[in-house]
Amino acid sequence: MLSGSQWKYLARESVAGFRRRTLTTGVTILIMSSSLMVLAVLTMTTLNLGNLLDTARQGIDMRVFLMDNLPAQQLAELQPRLLRIPGVADVQFISRDMALDEFRQSLGDDASLLALLDANPLPASYRLELTRGSRTLQAVHGIRDEIAGWEEVSDILYNQEWIDVLERWTYRFQMASLVVGLVVFLAAIFVISNTVKLTIASSSAVIRVQKLVGATNTFIRTPFICEGMMQGLLAGTLAMGLLATAMHVMKDELTGLIVFTPAQMAGFVGLCVVLGLIGSWAAMGKYLGLRSEG
Repeated sequence: MLSGSQWKYLARESVAGFRRRTLTTGVTILIMSSSLMVLAVLTMTTLNLGNLLDTARQGIDMRVFLMDNLPAQQLAELQPRLLRIPGVADVQFISRDMALDEFRQSLGDDASLLALLDANPLPASYRLELTRGSRTLQAVHGIRDEIAGWEEVSDILYNQEWIDVLERWTYRFQMASLVVGLVVFLAAIFVISNTVKLTIASSSAVIRVQKLVGATNTFIRTPFICEGMMQGLLAGTLAMGLLATAMHVMKDELTGLIVFTPAQMAGFVGLCVVLGLIGSWAAMGKYLGLRSEG
C-alpha cells in the first residue's frame, strides 16, 4: 500500500513527465483527438442513418386481398383473427368502393379512364400495420405464410423489394460502423502505447535506479499509466469540444438530426481515459516486463 507521500511524488512525476515531453505529448493528443473525432462523427452518422432506416420501415405494410362475395359475418371475423397474429399492430378494412377511390386518387388526371369500367374490378382487402420489430424480411414472410392458407384470402402483397433494400443497407451500415470503430479504437491504443514506449526508453536510467533502490512495479508503472490517462482525457476533451463547436455553428442545418447530449459527450471522454489506461498498461507490460504484484 502506497503512503501519502508516495502518492504525492507519483502525482508530481506524472505532471512533470507531461511537461518534459510537451512536443511528443502534444502530437500524441492531436493524433488521438483526430482519430476520436472520426469515431464520434461515425457514431453520430450511424445513429442518424439507423433512425432514417427506422423511419423508412414505418412505410412497410401488408395488404391482404379477400375473395369476392364473402358473407358479412365472415368478413367481420377476419379482423380479430388478423390482430391475434404476432407482429400485427393494427388492421384496417378497405372495402371495394374505398379501394376504387384510392385507385382514382392515385391516377390523378387520368382518373377519367375509370368511367370506361362496367364494374368495380378491385377486391376488398385488409391493410395490416406491422409492429416495429416485425418490419424485417423474415418477420414479414412469417406473417404472410400464416395468412396465405386462409380460404378467405385471395392474394397478399407487401413491399418486398423495399424491405430487401432496407435489410441490405442496415447490414452494411452496421458492419461499416463495427469495422471503422474497431480500427479507430485500436489506433488510439497504438498511439498511446507507442508514446509511452518512447517515454519508457527515455526514462530507462531512472527506472533502473528505482529498481535498484527497491521500488515496486506498481510504483514504477503508476506515473506512466497516469500520463496515458491524462493524454486520453485531453484528447477526448479536445475531440468533444471541437464536435460541440461544430454542432453549435451548424445547429440550423442539423435540425431533426440526432446529436450527442452533454452526458453522452462526457461518457465519450471517459472512454478516451480508459483507452489511455489500456494503451499505457499494454506498453508497460510488453517493454518493461513488469508483473502485477499480488
